[in-house]
Amino acid sequence: MSRLPSVLMISKPVAPPWNDSSKNLVKDLALAGSDFSYNVLTPHDEPLQGVGIESEGIYPGGGAHTPALKQNLRVLGRLLRKDRSSLTHFFFAPNAKTSAAARATLFVRPRLTVQTICSTPKSFDKIHRLLFAERLVTLSRHTRDLLVGAGIAPPRIRSIAPGIQMPERPSGEKRQHLRQKFDLPQDHRVVIFPGDYQFSSAAQTVADATPLLVDKPTTVIFACRIKQEASKVIEKEIDASLRQMGVRSSVKMLNQVDDILDLLGACDICVLPAESLYAKMDIPLVLIEALALGLPIVVANVPPLNEVLVAEVGRAVPPKDPQALAAAIDALTSMHTEAAQQFSAHCIETARTHFDISTVSRQHEALYTEMLETLSLPHRIRR
Repeated sequence: MSRLPSVLMISKPVAPPWNDSSKNLVKDLALAGSDFSYNVLTPHDEPLQGVGIESEGIYPGGGAHTPALKQNLRVLGRLLRKDRSSLTHFFFAPNAKTSAAARATLFVRPRLTVQTICSTPKSFDKIHRLLFAERLVTLSRHTRDLLVGAGIAPPRIRSIAPGIQMPERPSGEKRQHLRQKFDLPQDHRVVIFPGDYQFSSAAQTVADATPLLVDKPTTVIFACRIKQEASKVIEKEIDASLRQMGVRSSVKMLNQVDDILDLLGACDICVLPAESLYAKMDIPLVLIEALALGLPIVVANVPPLNEVLVAEVGRAVPPKDPQALAAAIDALTSMHTEAAQQFSAHCIETARTHFDISTVSRQHEALYTEMLETLSLPHRIRR
């Protein structure tokens, strides 16, 4: 049997907990691949099992949200090693330090490279300094347009939406069990906000919308992973705001949730009314997961977030508008049973049509094939 061409995937440790969109995307792309084999970076004792996957245990553990210096040095050391990979694919948000380090290693050890921009930088001023690969992958059309506007040549860019392994929608009995697991009332409408406390006003908007949800008994979940100390401060402020409004008893404030699919399966609707996705994936995987489980979604009507509404599967509302958010939640959760079931089925079908990882994998492998057929190994990286 002939050896498949291989792709070295450079990312955070590809290992549990699966609560980071960029490493989740790497995992699912590697598992879904068919025409290429994949080398993924994992902890020493947690290899990723799958056909055509070679785990390279360069990390001591699963790592934190922000990689430590030693972790980054391990990656740089790996890039300096000679290997038989056909291409190297980087997955991270562009920043000056990591981009400069990548350029340096590629100057010493030239490779054919792909760079996925998992989340956009604060500024596109002098963005070319952060982009070192022969081909750039954006997860949204909006980011692609920003790159082109900043002077990046369009042929260098591919816009490929993220994908997931499609989960199974829980049965009615399973949903009851999941509500028990997370201590959620069986007779409540459950709204989940899987966002951040920092970088946008979305958490406060959801808090301000909570007392407006009076059509039926409601529980609102804040599933917000604490990434920095500033998040803890904002979490306390949100908590105090909910108490002042007299609705704290209707809210569950969770931090890291390792089994987000189970939590989504216990909910009725997913909301992310963020005016900024800084530090989050361009199209957050949790929204796709919600759709795949049959949940309608409500997002802020700003790009690239509104690109997830590829069909009538939810609502886009103005950011910082709790009244509009509450009205959208009421509209999407007040349908009669048959209409609600049809809408849920449409959400699932939309997710399968547009965001199935098998489709996304084929798009990536088509890009890899094109590169191998049309590009030659660079002698040095453009400066």
